[in-house]
Amino acid sequence: MIYYILLPFAAILLVVLQTTLADIFFSGWLTLELSLVAVIYAGFRLDLVKGITLACVMGFAFDCLYGATLGLFTLFYLLIFLMVFFVSLRVASEKLYIIFFVSLICSLMESLALVLLYAFVFNFDLSDDVLLVSVLQALLTSVLSVGFFYVMSKTEGLKYGKTIQTPQRTWTG
Repeated sequence: MIYYILLPFAAILLVVLQTTLADIFFSGWLTLELSLVAVIYAGFRLDLVKGITLACVMGFAFDCLYGATLGLFTLFYLLIFLMVFFVSLRVASEKLYIIFFVSLICSLMESLALVLLYAFVFNFDLSDDVLLVSVLQALLTSVLSVGFFYVMSKTEGLKYGKTIQTPQRTWTG
C-alpha cells in the first residue's frame, strides 16, 4: 500500500530531477530519460499490476511537468513497460548486454514515435539533427539503464546478502 502512496511523489521528483540534470549538463540539447530507465527496470523486475501503475504514473507526471501532449508519454511508457515485461518472460534478464539492447530499442522507438507524431500531426519539422540527437540520447539511456541495473543489483546484494533473482511468473512455459 505504501508503494502506491509514495509512487506519485517519487515520479514527480524523478521527472524534476531528470529535467534539471539535463538542463545543467546538456543545456536542453539532450534529455536524461531517467523515467524511461525506471519503466524499463519495472518491466524487468516488477509484477504486472505494480509495473503498469508505475508506468502510468511516471508517464502522467512526465506529461504534466514537461508540457507534452497530455497522455502521450503515459501511452508510450505503458507500451514500453508491456513490451519489456513480455521480453523479460522469454530472456534471461540478468545479462547486462540484454538490458543495454532492450533499452536502446525502447529509447529509439520512443524517439521515432515522437518525431513521427510531431511531423504528421503537428506539421512540425524536426529533421535538423534528429538522427544524431536520437542516437546519442538512446545510447545515453542505454548506458544509464545498465548502470542503474548494476547499482540496484549491488544494492539488493547489500540488503539481502545476495542478488535477488527476477521473479518467475507462474504462467510462463
